[in-house]
Amino acid sequence: RRCSPAAGDCGPPPAMAHSSPSSSSSSFPVGSRVTFTCSGGARRIPGLPDTVECLPGDIWSRLAEPCGRSCATPTRLRFAALSKEDERRNFFPVGANVSYVCRPGYENSSESSPSSTCLENLTWSQPAELCRSEYFCCPTAQKGSPGCSQNTAWA
Repeated sequence: RRCSPAAGDCGPPPAMAHSSPSSSSSSFPVGSRVTFTCSGGARRIPGLPDTVECLPGDIWSRLAEPCGRSCATPTRLRFAALSKEDERRNFFPVGANVSYVCRPGYENSSESSPSSTCLENLTWSQPAELCRSEYFCCPTAQKGSPGCSQNTAWA
């Protein structure tokens, strides 16, 4: 015969992959609340609730996993800054892409923007150096060298 929780008791809170409950008790009366905190290097997913409640009928309220694996803040680049949209994000799951905008003094040397992807090992892919300095575009900085752009500034 299996032991079941007493009436009016939800038993242990649901298991989560990337978070653990605030209490290790195995007995929770109706009305009890348990908050989950991220574990194992996982980060809080913005906007998701992190608390379950023992409901009448001895069942826990539904809760989506509140934490997940995320890359750290994207790499800072000398020649480009994170786009305004990506600057506001603080959760970067595997496969997330961020894009960069060339910094002042650099011009985009291609049709696409530099970007980076959060990889499976939670590191960022190397963004292509698609921003070229407007001031030092020539290998040997000589006025009139072939390959210099027209808007090069000369002292």
